Amino acid sequence: MKKGFKLKCNEDIKNLLGSPLFEKDEVYEVLHVDNESTEVLVCLNHILYANEYNMWPLEWVNKKFKIVK
Repeated sequence: MKKGFKLKCNEDIKNLLGSPLFEKDEVYEVLHVDNESTEVLVCLNHILYANEYNMWPLEWVNKKFKIVK
């Protein structure tokens, strides 16, 4: 996984308040990949509510998204 990859979401994903972060079948871009920690983390663009960019474990991203060719 590298910065700039396009990923298609497999399911609707909501934040803790129940608002959508990712919508099924929409395409999102990888903004950053952190390979320096013990767990590889990925930052994706998503629906923002308050400038809340988050990092997700690579394993989670691989389960919820697929790479668009």
